[in-house]
Amino acid sequence: MGDEDQVVRGNVLCHRESMMPVTEIFEAEIDVLDLLDYKPILSKGYGCIMHIHTYNDEVVVKEILKTQEKTDKGEDIIKIKPLFAKSQTKMWCRITPKNPLALEKFETIQQMGRFTLRDEGKTICVGKVLKYKPYNKGIVGANNAAKAKAAVSGVTNQMASVTVNQAPDMVYDMDSGELKPAQPKLEGIAEEAE
Repeated sequence: MGDEDQVVRGNVLCHRESMMPVTEIFEAEIDVLDLLDYKPILSKGYGCIMHIHTYNDEVVVKEILKTQEKTDKGEDIIKIKPLFAKSQTKMWCRITPKNPLALEKFETIQQMGRFTLRDEGKTICVGKVLKYKPYNKGIVGANNAAKAKAAVSGVTNQMASVTVNQAPDMVYDMDSGELKPAQPKLEGIAEEAE
């Protein structure tokens, strides 16, 4: 580690074999509290300040996946891919921070998966992280450390007899939380000579 002045608010101290995940987009379950009077709806592109562990910075709601609100009779109304969410609503959405952010799923480490959203000094939402897309390519996160170690030891044992080819491009599947090989790219259609 370098000088003390390199450590800033938002950095997370962790063991090198179980690195804390870093992401530029994540899915969250959010309870929308009371929104501002002159901004009564929360929609795609809504910007606010997120507070998570010791970090606070600007974030943008990239996409609203689903909302759940209660009627006056107590019935739940679920909307898939709505245009906006109102106060007193539960919402599932994708959020993008301004800078890469260290966090973890709420189910894995609760303290690193809880956050609040604030706008003009007022707390408008509380939420928890459900999924994230790793910022760096490769195996990241506390849950995958054992897999990474096993993969590395398996490769080193076979290196003497096997020539290693270039690894295929990998794509992160946000639904399953796994890295998968990218689909082959289609070749362009050749134009016929006239």
